[in-house]
Amino acid sequence: MTRAVALFACALLFALGAAAQGADPQKSALSWQKQANETRAAVVGVAEELEQIGDQGKPDAAGLIADAKRWLTEGDKSRAEGDTKAQAEAWKEASFAYNMAWQYYVKAATAGLNARSMLTEE
Repeated sequence: MTRAVALFACALLFALGAAAQGADPQKSALSWQKQANETRAAVVGVAEELEQIGDQGKPDAAGLIADAKRWLTEGDKSRAEGDTKAQAEAWKEASFAYNMAWQYYVKAATAGLNARSMLTEE
C-alpha cells in the first residue's frame, strides 16, 4: 500500500467520525475543513505520482486522470467558499462547503487511484 493510499484511507475513516460532530456548527466546519485539507494533500500526492508516470497512451487512464484533475478543481472551489463562509462566521454554510470539498477530493482520489492502479498494475 502506497503512502498516498494509506493517507487517503486514514482521512476517510477520520472524516466519518467527524460527521458525528454536527451539534456545534463551528466545530463541525473546522472538522470538515481539516478533513478536506488532509484529503486534498493525499490527492495531490497521487496527482504528483501520476504526473511522473503519465497516462502511457492508455485512453482509460487518461480519462481517469482528467476526472481526478476536474474533481480536484471542484474541491478547491468548494474549499475556497468554505474559507469565505468561515471568515464571515457563517459556520453552517462553511461546514457544508468544506464537506462538499471533501467529497470532491474523495472523487478525485478515487479516480486518481484507479488510474494509478491501471498504470502500475498494483
